[in-house]
Parts: sequence; C-alpha cells; structure tokens
Amino acid sequence: MPATMLRASYTISAPTLQRFNAIVPQGERSRIIESLMQKALLEKECELERIAAAFMADPANTECIAEDAAWDVTVGDGLEGI
Repeated sequence: MPATMLRASYTISAPTLQRFNAIVPQGERSRIIESLMQKALLEKECELERIAAAFMADPANTECIAEDAAWDVTVGDGLEGI
C-alpha cells in the first residue's frame, strides 16, 4: 500500500531555495527533502533516546521511576470510563 502523500509549506531563505531549485532537478526535489527530513527525525529520535536512557540510568531518579511503575499497574484496572 503506498504511503499517503501530503503537501506542506515551509519558509526557506530565498538564496538557499534558489540554489536548491537551480541544482536539483524538479523530479528529485521532494525525494531529497524527504530524505533530509528522515535523517533529521532519526537524529532527534536518537537524541531523545539517549536522554531517556541517561534518565533511567541515573540513581537520582530511582524514586521517580518506581512511582511511575506503581502507576503503570492501574492501566488495566477497568476504570477508563469513570
């Protein structure tokens, strides 16, 4: 099944966009922009994973992590509609 395609509008400096449009053929622009977005997303996700791992490994956060785990047991308590 093909992925849903969306159009988006972003503000990019005129010189950068003009250079991009002059160098990158029209049929390749969306593919290149998408690949750059995917790279940026991967970098940001890795950064967030590193932050989360550091938080989980820090002994100063043990109490907070334990409290979170205690709340996790209430997920399946059947009280969603109350």
